[in-house]
Amino acid sequence: MCVCCSVNSYSQGFCVGPTGSPNYDLLVNTYGQADFANYLFCVTIYIHVLRRDDGTGGQTVANVNAALTYLDDAFNFYPGNYPHYIFFDWDGVINYIDNTTLFNTPSGVINNTSYDHIDGVDIYLGDDSIGHPLDGNGYGATEGVGESSKLMVTGTFLGVNLVRSPVLSHEMGHVFNLWHTRHGTVIEDILDDPFQCKELVNGSNSDICGDYITDTPADPDISFNVDPISCVWTGTSLPDANGDTYVPDTHNLMARSHPDCMDYFTLEQGKRMKTALMVVPHLQSVSKYTTTGDPCEVINSLTFYPNSADNELNLDLTDKPANTYSYVLYDSTGTVSLSGQSTNVLETIDTSGLQEGAYFLHFYENGIVIIKHIIVNH
Repeated sequence: MCVCCSVNSYSQGFCVGPTGSPNYDLLVNTYGQADFANYLFCVTIYIHVLRRDDGTGGQTVANVNAALTYLDDAFNFYPGNYPHYIFFDWDGVINYIDNTTLFNTPSGVINNTSYDHIDGVDIYLGDDSIGHPLDGNGYGATEGVGESSKLMVTGTFLGVNLVRSPVLSHEMGHVFNLWHTRHGTVIEDILDDPFQCKELVNGSNSDICGDYITDTPADPDISFNVDPISCVWTGTSLPDANGDTYVPDTHNLMARSHPDCMDYFTLEQGKRMKTALMVVPHLQSVSKYTTTGDPCEVINSLTFYPNSADNELNLDLTDKPANTYSYVLYDSTGTVSLSGQSTNVLETIDTSGLQEGAYFLHFYENGIVIIKHIIVNH
């Protein structure tokens, strides 16, 4: 079966997930130590339901609402889970795609941009009866790890309707730049990710191998060999290079576990997703950020230019109400590079003394902080 497939992967008996990412160096190296854990994010989502030409089939409104509770649980509310403070903003509108071809082969939406948005994550939901074209089992798909802001889930596997299961959150994890926990331990297409390597059970290389997440244990490939009641892994594997026995986490949402056992993202997975939302350009377009209040109520409007900045950065505050506004510019390590205040005028900030690189502008308005990614390039 294939629970989480890349668009070109049609393998029976296992899941060949999306493995390549154009953001590897950005997230693992440049911003590998960045910590946006205290930020709150609001991600806009768009829901698409695939139906036949005549409007039959597909997910009901009740099913769609049930599906979205899995996102809320995974990212914030599952009992005992870490609240990652990544919220989802949906306008309640379902885009029905009446297309029998896409209904029968849902993965076709991944290469079809007709219905996509640039300001939100597009979630395409197939019918419970429509599975993988080779083995008939349900599956999910993305373009890759952080390749784009779209995902698809369809069909049934192990008696679980995957649209209304944690697999939806698993695919969203891929969108937010999470690899499978087995990544590297099981080589997933070396051409897509030449940096992958086998994670050791003792975790000593977990920052540069495996899924590049330090608090997920090495995974030899659970491969769905999990008791759905006890969630105990029933499979076996050879020891790692040190002779240590694998003890994979069957509850992790990025494991290829039984859907009934997939519960949570770890703290470090949450940090990775927040870093991606902050620094990956196409994900910046789908989310809003704040450090206080409800991020989904933040009007994330701030006019600034140029970006990249050379010797100056202009904040155009002329359309804002008369007030005194504060701003702080942090470098990529979280160190304050400069700060200041301005009334509602065109404020010019001298950046000539800053080193070239990435910065984060925090602009404070009415108790809310608006955060923008700034590049300085002299």
